[in-house]
Formats: sequence, C-alpha cells, structure tokens
Amino acid sequence: MKDFVFSAPIADAGNTFYVPVPCRGVVKGCRVTCDVNMVATGTVILSRSTTAVNTITVPTGDKAAGTVLDGVPDATNKDLVFDPDSDTVTDRVIKVVADATILASAGNMVFHVKYDDTATVAEASLEA
Repeated sequence: MKDFVFSAPIADAGNTFYVPVPCRGVVKGCRVTCDVNMVATGTVILSRSTTAVNTITVPTGDKAAGTVLDGVPDATNKDLVFDPDSDTVTDRVIKVVADATILASAGNMVFHVKYDDTATVAEASLEA
C-alpha cells in the first residue's frame, strides 16, 4: 500500500486536474481537507477517465476549514486498475474533479490518497 499526499489550488468555480500514478495499482481511499469552508453537497470525484472510483461528498451543513472528509469507493468500479505503462493514456492518471459547489471561495485542498500497488488481474487458465 502506498500513500501519497498532494495539495491543489481549487477555484470557486471548480477544477479538473490529473495526477500521474506512481505504479500499477488501485485507489483504495481518499481523504480531503481544505483551508476554507467546504459547502454542503459539493463533491470531489476521483476517476479513471470518466469512470468514478471514489467520491467525497460534503454532508449536510457546511464544513469548517480543516475538517477532514473521507471518500467512498464506487461499489462497481472501486477496483479499476491504473497503470503508468498502459497504452491507454487515461489509465496512467487519476482524474480529480472538484465541482463548482465544493468550496465557499477559492482555496487549497489537500488530498491523501491510499493506493494499493498490489493490484492483480485474474485470468482464466488457457488449459482445458
């Protein structure tokens, strides 16, 4: 398991940015905090291309600066594999979308991503 932490400036109109993956693996979790208030029902979505793997949603009632929120893995797609050596460009990065309602004003958001670097793909045996 690898943990990586990064900070990104988030505009009050939202942001989309991409984080290169360090190795083959899957996103197992994500936590965020911010230096300004986070607004109720605002979301941050981590995805592979357009397929969400983890979503952070601000619960009812704005959350004060410094509050830590945990993401929820997508029930269907939580084990999608990212691979920096993939032929598919979008599989080499984690797409992060902070929607336009996530923050009360522009601020800096800190992300803590738990990344499982032991990802494997099960294949059926070729022998009969």
